[in-house]
Amino acid sequence: MNSQRYTGRGEPIHQRSGNKRGTISDTCPGPRVNDSGPLHDNRTTPSVLSATPKRSSTFSAEKATDTSNTRGVRLAGPVQVSRVLYPLDMLKWFLVLGVLVAVGYQICVSVVHPVPSELEERDKVAVLDAIGHIGNNVLLTAARFGVDLAAYRPVKLLVDSVYSLILNGVSPEPYTDVEIRDTTIAEVPVRVFIPRKQKKAMFPAMIYLHGGGWPWLSVDVYSRFLSHLCNATNLMIIAVRYRQPPSHIYPVSLNDCRNVTWSTLAGKSGLPIHPRYVIIGGDEAGGNMAAALALEFRSKIYMQILLNPKLQMFDFLTPSYQDHKNILTGVTSSARSAVDWLRYTGSSVSWYPALLNNAHRFPSSEILQHQSYLDADTFLPSYLELTKSKTVTTKDYDSTIGKELKDLITSESLCPALASNTKGVPNAYIVTSQFDVHRDEAVMYITRLHKDSGSKVKLKHYKQAFQGFFPFAGNKSWFRFNVSDQALQELVEFISFQVHRVMKNPAS
Repeated sequence: MNSQRYTGRGEPIHQRSGNKRGTISDTCPGPRVNDSGPLHDNRTTPSVLSATPKRSSTFSAEKATDTSNTRGVRLAGPVQVSRVLYPLDMLKWFLVLGVLVAVGYQICVSVVHPVPSELEERDKVAVLDAIGHIGNNVLLTAARFGVDLAAYRPVKLLVDSVYSLILNGVSPEPYTDVEIRDTTIAEVPVRVFIPRKQKKAMFPAMIYLHGGGWPWLSVDVYSRFLSHLCNATNLMIIAVRYRQPPSHIYPVSLNDCRNVTWSTLAGKSGLPIHPRYVIIGGDEAGGNMAAALALEFRSKIYMQILLNPKLQMFDFLTPSYQDHKNILTGVTSSARSAVDWLRYTGSSVSWYPALLNNAHRFPSSEILQHQSYLDADTFLPSYLELTKSKTVTTKDYDSTIGKELKDLITSESLCPALASNTKGVPNAYIVTSQFDVHRDEAVMYITRLHKDSGSKVKLKHYKQAFQGFFPFAGNKSWFRFNVSDQALQELVEFISFQVHRVMKNPAS
């Protein structure tokens, strides 16, 4: 196998073991995929693709033996066997205890920061918010002293375990409707999900980039959700195990995803994938990289699906950032978002207070002109009734941080929301939540795509949802949200109409 990776121009990029920032290639050449499906007007979206009508939603221990080398206890008479708790079992029950402690903690927190009444299933959201508060307090305290806890493997293991417990439950049942394979594409590890009920020579596929603020979570944590997504949408799903910061900083994660995407589009994945029907998708940080790759491979990718994407590190005072300064800060946190961006770019996490005041922006016309892409008066449709806040300006400026970040905060591969040219980008399906600091940048981006790109777009905004709600779809544990199941069902209907129907009748 060729040891080099390739960009859209066919030029080799840095080797997989590298950690050095590299340049991002230009758009991949290739024919424009013909858009399919008529547009129709819908007052909840800037412009929408046709879809079918919306539906309303839906410890074990091993026994010790009676020998001197075991953990059992020998007593007079019949042998009494003790229960053995192994580390993984103990960890699970410690996490359960932690959830109970979080519930008690939430009683105190909710007095100061109550869960908004607009949210459904507020008791579950309250627990998530409490757990997030605990994590944020520890993370941000360490960050103030320049300590990045994501660099410590035990901390990452703990975070991933807690989220896995919330998302999958203590003992999730195996998902039998999907075939799962672990393999590599372009020397990048991936996990492939194939729907068993579909017997096709060539599958439509989605390259999925998981969320978690770049350093947290993994394909393993997302595996059950992706199995459910695969079975529901009848798409083959390729989940990329991209390398993560702080060990591997931007653009290493993006390069891994780029190499998998390029090889898949070029028919070099070794999988039965129809090259004309390759979708790029992801949530949160994964949505950021998916949007960047959709811009780069705009003539090749069939569609982009972005779920609560974080699309820019230029403006931390958009209306949605302002709205959530003191609301649900355990679930959606401006400070945590700022730390995520700094960690991803290899910058000092102690700089995050400056980002929250926009003091990281170099005060030159060349830099500040990018603010026009994030103007709430221009790109936030009033009929969505998202906010009463307005775009604000600030005169704060930190010269050290500003000079260090000035090239990064305007990079289109890092901040897709600031892309100057959106002509011909793939059709877009974007999901946003009312309670999410990244809400407005996603809405403004899709509004720009609708006005300037010539592509078809569909915005699904959920008033009763919070940041990161989508992967809870199909959850069998206590943390099951009706709005998550509804959002997945509407995505399934959309894909059925815009992908499977079109594959059967390309002329439609």
